[in-house]
Amino acid sequence: MASKNVHHSELGTDTLDDLGFTDVENVGLMMNNLDIETLYVSESKSQYDKIIKILETETISDLTNVKKAFILPMHNVSTDRLKAALKEHKITVTNDYEKADFVIPHTNFYDTYLSVDNIAQTKMMFKLTNGYYCNDHRDAVKDYHDKTNNNVILDKKSLGDRYQHNIDYESAPYDSYIFSSMALSLAELINAGDLDVIETDTILNQSANRVPMTKDLMEDIKKMIDTYNASEEEYAMAGKIIPTIDPTGQPFLLYEYADFLNRKSYNFNRNKDVQYWLEKHNIYELAQCNAERAIKYFEEKGVLDSRCFRALEVLCRKEIQIHNRELYTFKVQVKPEYRKYMQD
Repeated sequence: MASKNVHHSELGTDTLDDLGFTDVENVGLMMNNLDIETLYVSESKSQYDKIIKILETETISDLTNVKKAFILPMHNVSTDRLKAALKEHKITVTNDYEKADFVIPHTNFYDTYLSVDNIAQTKMMFKLTNGYYCNDHRDAVKDYHDKTNNNVILDKKSLGDRYQHNIDYESAPYDSYIFSSMALSLAELINAGDLDVIETDTILNQSANRVPMTKDLMEDIKKMIDTYNASEEEYAMAGKIIPTIDPTGQPFLLYEYADFLNRKSYNFNRNKDVQYWLEKHNIYELAQCNAERAIKYFEEKGVLDSRCFRALEVLCRKEIQIHNRELYTFKVQVKPEYRKYMQD
């Protein structure tokens, strides 16, 4: 049985060979409970990129032939929301990836750290730049090193209340790419075709709980929380509605309410589902755009249509500034490449 704990799954003896590793060494990392767990360090960026690609690249999108899902640890969508969406397709969630049909990836399972940083033990893999090893500054570290002969990464948990200049340490490879046993075990199963990957958006987009973005809906949400005396209950209700909103086909509405949603985003700092929705739809970026930049943004995204263009073009004209009006008259015309959007 595989454990949900990132660092307690057993790594098969052939896993590293199957994944093409040639330079891996074992290293220790101190956990919050002061135990030392074994990880695997490589100097190969291509191998690091390869494992990330395996773990986050969708292999199937059909939810009808799968029954059990394994959610990668530290997902940026709440487990409750994922479970609710999966339940619609009679899919359950398991903590044992060996019993799962597929994994649900995200972008929060890897990270980058620098020097003696605060390394999160929940990360399945990470890059450490200009890091250090120290093997004898604490009893737990010394015991682990004596038992395994593995170097121990010096991070803030391992350093504790000591000072780096008062202990003996050595440099790790300047660019160290570090993997948990879970990351490598999952990558091996996926690479062998024994485990599939289904993206989060594939699951959420097939949920019957999605509601189309409309002006009435957004105005209702605005009335609910765009006041100084909005209650916790109103914010909680808005926090349940916002992640279900589908802005497909409504780029202008998304732009129109981006500033409002961005201003209120801090009220949902602890709501993973709202934060995921805001990031997915680039609300912060949209809120910084003027009308002209918004047109370019939607064009680049491939969602600009005539209705959206005409609405934003009206705003663009209001932003035009022309001087020397005492002597000259001017005529403003939309560039030829955008005139197609002026047609019905």
